[in-house]
Amino acid sequence: MAEYLLLPLAVIPPILFMLFIFWMDRHKPESMKHVMFCLLLGALSTIPAIIVQTLFGAVPLFGLPGAAGGTYESFLLVAPSEEILKFLVIWIFIRRKPFFDEVNDGIVYYGTGAIGFALLENILYVFGNGLGTGILRAFTAIPLHTFCGVIVGYHMGLARFGKKRNPQLIILRGLFLAVITHASYNSLIAAESLLSLLFIPLVIGVYIIGAIVLRKGRKISMENIHHPQVISSEQVFTDVYGRRFLQAKKETWKAVIGRSILGVCAVVWIIVIWAGWGDTEISMLDIALGTFIITVIPVAVGLILEVSYQRRKNRKIYLY
Repeated sequence: MAEYLLLPLAVIPPILFMLFIFWMDRHKPESMKHVMFCLLLGALSTIPAIIVQTLFGAVPLFGLPGAAGGTYESFLLVAPSEEILKFLVIWIFIRRKPFFDEVNDGIVYYGTGAIGFALLENILYVFGNGLGTGILRAFTAIPLHTFCGVIVGYHMGLARFGKKRNPQLIILRGLFLAVITHASYNSLIAAESLLSLLFIPLVIGVYIIGAIVLRKGRKISMENIHHPQVISSEQVFTDVYGRRFLQAKKETWKAVIGRSILGVCAVVWIIVIWAGWGDTEISMLDIALGTFIITVIPVAVGLILEVSYQRRKNRKIYLY
C-alpha cells in the first residue's frame, strides 16, 4: 500500500509550491506554456548536475572524514553546481524574451525552474528511500530549492529592470545567497552530530526570507500596474553641472540591522571559541566548521545590508 503513496508524495509538494508562486503572481500572470517550459528545463538541469557531481565527486578533498569532507563537498561542488545550472538553463531561455518584462517575472520563471529540478530530484529520492524521506523533503528540501530559485529570480529581475549599476553584481549576489543557503542546508543534514538539528532554524529562515521576497516581487508588480510613480518638484535637486537628480533615501534600518547581526555573530564566535578551547572531546576544527555553518548566512546578510546602506547613503538618481 505504501508504494502507491510514493508518487503522490514526491509530486504534490513541488506542485503546491508552484501553485503558491502562481497565486502570488495572479494580478499579472505569465503564460502557462512559458512557465511549463521553465519547469521542464529545471527538471532537465538535473542531468548535467549529476554528471558534474559524478566527475568531481572523487576529488580527495570531498572524501575527508567527519564534517570536513561533507562541508567541502556541499560548499564547493553540490550547491554551486545545482544552483548555477538551474540558473543557466532559465537564463538562456528567458533573458531576452519579450514576455520577461518586470521584476516579478524573474521570480516566477526561476522559481518554477528550481521547482522542476526539485520535482525530478524528489521522485528519485522518494522512490529510493521511502515515505519517511518524502515527508521530510516535503517540508525541507522542496521549499529550499523553491525559495533559492525565488531569490535568484528576484535578483535577476532587479538586474534586468532595476536602475542600479553593475547588474552582473546583482545576479552574482543572488547566486551567492542561493549557494550559501543550499550548501549550509546540505552540510547540516549530513552532519552526524547534534549540529544536524540546526537545519530546523535554517529551513524556518528560508521560509521567512522566501515569503518576504515573494511579497516584494508582488508589491513591485502591483505598483507598476496601479501606482505609477509621480515625482514632486520638491524632491528634485540640481548638481553643480545643472543635472537634475533625486536623493536616494538613506535606509538607516539596513545599517542598524546589519551591524546588529554582525555584532551578534562576533559574540557567538567569541563564546564558542572560549567554551571549546579546553574541550578535548571535540576538535577545534569541528567547532570552527559548526560555528561557520551557523553564522555564515547571518554574516552574509549583515554584510550585504551594510554594503547596501553605504552605497545608497550618498546615491543620486539622475533624471534624464
